Amino acid sequence: MPRTCARWIAFVLLVSLLGGGTAAANDLGFSGRVGLEVTYTPVPPASFNIGADLSLGFDIDGFSFASETQFDLLGFQGEIVVLEVDLGAVQVAEEIRFEPAFSWNELSVDLGIVGVDLGVDWILADIGGVQTPDYTMGAVVEISSGIVCGFSIATLTGFGAVDLVNLLGGVEAPFSYQLLSLFTYMDTICLPAVQSDVTIVDGFYFEEALVRLEVDYLGMIASSTTWFDYQGLSQMLFELGYRFEEPSLSFLTSMTLDGSFAITGLGFIVDLLVDVVRFTSHTTFAETVPPGPIPIVFGGQAFAVSFEICSVVVTSETVFDGSFLFAEESIAIDAVIEPVSFVSLTTFDATGFAGECVYAGVSFSGVVLYTRAQFTATGIESVTFGFELSF
Repeated sequence: MPRTCARWIAFVLLVSLLGGGTAAANDLGFSGRVGLEVTYTPVPPASFNIGADLSLGFDIDGFSFASETQFDLLGFQGEIVVLEVDLGAVQVAEEIRFEPAFSWNELSVDLGIVGVDLGVDWILADIGGVQTPDYTMGAVVEISSGIVCGFSIATLTGFGAVDLVNLLGGVEAPFSYQLLSLFTYMDTICLPAVQSDVTIVDGFYFEEALVRLEVDYLGMIASSTTWFDYQGLSQMLFELGYRFEEPSLSFLTSMTLDGSFAITGLGFIVDLLVDVVRFTSHTTFAETVPPGPIPIVFGGQAFAVSFEICSVVVTSETVFDGSFLFAEESIAIDAVIEPVSFVSLTTFDATGFAGECVYAGVSFSGVVLYTRAQFTATGIESVTFGFELSF
């Protein structure tokens, strides 16, 4: 008991010292952050696991450092360290991961000259198993530029690396991603968006290339994304739409083709914003599996509605499957009443209640204390307690 009290006293003193030094740190161009998150997860039939994530970071003019360490009842589980240096026209970053053994080391160099950005990523990864590690090298060369009149181009070439779209945030259709922001918001309430990586494969050979063109000019929005592999053309995705200003209304159509120019997917998006109400409709068509006389069939329909009342944002998402049957309904409530914030997400499927996620946090003097819980009709899935301190 005395040892526990001593630990809490030391923690309170640390927070006080860091909080008191915030002004001095800012004067020196230094900022930092500390976070600790503890998660309780039941393990059926009658056990549980407790995990802890410790995050640290600081920024000095032109340099930043961040690390995240993961533990659970079995011991050390992972470590991620990120170093970044900004030299003006040149940015250098390195990311090292252990999961729990060494798994990833990525060195990135980005150069910007006269509106043209050139980047090279060198990656050393373990593509083998835990017992038999297999280290191999991959590289990605990226060239991008925003030229004139809303026109931009980006090319990525992978040697020993595939899934290059993950370097573009995993976004295959950029304008669809923008217009479907309500759906993205609903997907990331309970679990934050995870940044995916390129996939390293055996052998340092040409594996994949990606070329993306975007146009956003005088209300017209259009994009083209083309994938190539060592055999040639593998996939194409096109977007074409228009944005109106008054009222704020957007239409967008997307089409996906495979290497033989067969249509494998269609998408139609309507996004309308009137005052504090936003409505988004997303209709999809997908290729038949196995292939049939009709190349594509109805794949699903989703609607999202969001509105704000007295600083409370309510968002609803309704999904119908390819059989025109109800599949899922999600309702999110997001309220911020300083210094308290609250978010809840309730999900229903065709059988009834499917799950609930609740987040509550309070912030004061650079400190955020929060808790998050997820449960379904069968019981609790996880409970998290954490704090973040910025100075």
